[in-house]
Amino acid sequence: MLEVRGLQVRYGKVRAVQDVTLDVAAGEIVALIGANGAGKSSTMHAICGIERPAAGQIRFQGQDITRLPAYRILRQGIAQVPEGRLIFGGLTIEENLRLGAHGAAQRSGGVDMAAVLELFPALAERLDERASVLSGGQAQMLALARGLMANPKLLLLDEPSLGLAPVAVQEVFRLIQSLRDRGVTILLVEQNVRQALSVADRGYVLEGGRIILEGRADTLVRDEHLVSAYMGLKPAATAG
Repeated sequence: MLEVRGLQVRYGKVRAVQDVTLDVAAGEIVALIGANGAGKSSTMHAICGIERPAAGQIRFQGQDITRLPAYRILRQGIAQVPEGRLIFGGLTIEENLRLGAHGAAQRSGGVDMAAVLELFPALAERLDERASVLSGGQAQMLALARGLMANPKLLLLDEPSLGLAPVAVQEVFRLIQSLRDRGVTILLVEQNVRQALSVADRGYVLEGGRIILEGRADTLVRDEHLVSAYMGLKPAATAG
């Protein structure tokens, strides 16, 4: 579904992303993991058109989207849930959701809000409330729901666990897993390595703007360099 080849992103003379190559197949969750400043969000921004690549190619469903503006990439079927959630606190929950549906309306004539709200019953009960009253976990749920309102073929999730309490983190990742089970294709950017690999099919590890490791999630989670030296975690126990 998504092919990224030799991607470079620069900010002035600084190379934030250097020669990144990755793939996402339909129906997969692919994790892009690494420390803060590794180039994860810059890669995500290039894919969805927020940043223009300095070099490389991005193809979506066989079509070159490298130079397309963000609104056209959204119409192609790629939606992003940004880092920090960025919901509109002065608008109601329903108004936030309807804003998310704009891309779907441009592409296919609309989206079924009721179907999206089935995944978020707590939001369905509070549609008339302003988004500013939501807790961090609830705001993340609204951001996810708003992304799904675009009826995306590919959903980009940028640091969905950032700043959340442990209970909310577990709920967010449970929902991400359920989205994959429903056939949603996801590229997940995340610093929480263990959580990301627990739901992903495959993963790529970014360091200094370069991919230094890639593989199946169940293999990466046992890699000593990744989980001990690089990420400062204890390796997961091997089953059996």
